[in-house]
Amino acid sequence: MDDENLIRRIRAGDAGAMDQLVQKYYGSVYAYCYRKVENKEDAQDLTQETFLHFCRNFDSYAQRGKVKNYLYTIAHNLYVSMMRKSVPIHLEEWEKEEPRNDVDQFEAADSVRKVLSELPDEQRDVILLRFYQDLKIKDIAQVTGSGLSVTKCRLGQGIKTIKKLMRGD
Repeated sequence: MDDENLIRRIRAGDAGAMDQLVQKYYGSVYAYCYRKVENKEDAQDLTQETFLHFCRNFDSYAQRGKVKNYLYTIAHNLYVSMMRKSVPIHLEEWEKEEPRNDVDQFEAADSVRKVLSELPDEQRDVILLRFYQDLKIKDIAQVTGSGLSVTKCRLGQGIKTIKKLMRGD
């Protein structure tokens, strides 16, 4: 079911429509949150808080774009607030989160994770939203609250930095 129809049904009081919307986007929002905090429990908390915020403030929601992007914006803002409050993030060993079937795959994923962690937050956000969440540049600009040219610049800088770090420069 399309988002516009779900929003219309939610406004009409259909609680099942809200459940459908949450189910539709929970996995995507969780994946984004997980890549931000790199911890299963914190990602679950952040994802749940994102949907709670959406539900609590639904009456003030004005559908101007994609619901998915709005949810990413909420998740991004909650993450920024969490970081400002210096809430400790529990760091777990990566092996507990991912199966170690193939050593080469493990090492490659570990290298990518390490490189991503070395990027400035603004560049990492753009890289995560573009390549892991498959958002368009204009949508990323909306989610992060940045201009289109700033977002393009951050993406370019992030890619350049990743290439540099992967080469070991």
